[in-house]
Amino acid sequence: MKTFNSHIDVSIVIPARNEEEFLPACLAAIDVQETDAQLEIIVVDNGSTDKTALIAEGHGIQVIYEPIAGVGRARAHGTRVARGTYVLHIDADTRLPKIYIKEALTRFSTDASLVCLGGRMRWYDAGKMYNAVCWSFHMVFAPIVRFLTRGALGPIGNNMMFLKRVYDKTTGFDTEVNFGEDADIAKKLHAYGKVRLDLSLVCDTSSRRFRTFRDIARHIINTTYLCLNKAIPYNYLSPSTWRKAKKTSSIDK
Repeated sequence: MKTFNSHIDVSIVIPARNEEEFLPACLAAIDVQETDAQLEIIVVDNGSTDKTALIAEGHGIQVIYEPIAGVGRARAHGTRVARGTYVLHIDADTRLPKIYIKEALTRFSTDASLVCLGGRMRWYDAGKMYNAVCWSFHMVFAPIVRFLTRGALGPIGNNMMFLKRVYDKTTGFDTEVNFGEDADIAKKLHAYGKVRLDLSLVCDTSSRRFRTFRDIARHIINTTYLCLNKAIPYNYLSPSTWRKAKKTSSIDK
């Protein structure tokens, strides 16, 4: 991985609110990326009261502060200051596989119409049963979403890369939402080119936002409403708690 150059190929934006537990592993995974691309990492501290900012600064990473809580607002702020040709959005609990950035850039270089790319998530802190549910969700539900939205939806915020110059043509991330900010920007980007969900591009992340079948059901319901261009019924990731703490449950078995 290269990070010291005036030209930036990829800006990695990480919104973070009280993420001292997860952020170190996220940054460590970026450090070992097998790519020659010039990277910049931007951590958006979204009102943390723990050591999130100190951890990022100790890692030599740019930290910007967004005092008004909300994941949409944090992503918008981080993208606004990003200098890269591409912007990669991940979460603080994301752990990118070593070849993720290399593989993502290859997909852009081989498809001139591509403006936004996302991959399939895999839970590193869940057991086989819940990972089977996750796999089934992508293999069955994701193609339905793609069909219903004519290819506009698919990539999600824990691993979403897009062209900055195309993003700048849109109105950007919706700063008022706490769920679906990724779907909203994907729809906006789709007006300028292809939005691709590549299920062979895998991203490791935490299952903490999917700890129960009720959580999964709410995500499915919200996504269905997004497909129909309707307001979501469960904008339950409130501004003060848009990242829920992990709870121990049977999904760890």
